[in-house]
Amino acid sequence: MTEDEIARGVARGLQMHEHRRAERQARSLLAGLAILAMVAIAFIVVVTYG
Repeated sequence: MTEDEIARGVARGLQMHEHRRAERQARSLLAGLAILAMVAIAFIVVVTYG
């Protein structure tokens, strides 16, 4: 393996790692927004009918 091949492999690995991290972060954000939406809906229902 030449230095260029090794450098390309390392760059590819870092790019894949960054992509997976960004996916996890987006998934966490969506989960948080879903929970916030459920709390808001529950609050509205309690205020309206409670």
